[in-house]
Amino acid sequence: MHDLGYPHEHDHAAHGHEHEHHHGPDGDVTPKEEMIAMLRYMVGHNASHLKETAELAEKIRGGNAAVYEEIQQAVSEFGKGNAILEDALRHLEA
Repeated sequence: MHDLGYPHEHDHAAHGHEHEHHHGPDGDVTPKEEMIAMLRYMVGHNASHLKETAELAEKIRGGNAAVYEEIQQAVSEFGKGNAILEDALRHLEA
């Protein structure tokens, strides 16, 4: 894990993202149901972190434009990956 240089506690529940398992009528979770639950969680969780990272980047924009641009590029690429996960989720739910 990277040292952020400042105390950073991250309560995932505070973002409204809790990992849930939905059980079928017989009490078992199918692999598809488990994957859907996991993707729902990850897409929301990732979106929350993307927003946080972009907000932090804004705070250093004037002080270090090169680092700001790198972080913005990373946010963009990570957003593209999250969009792919969203597509996979839509296909599984169809």
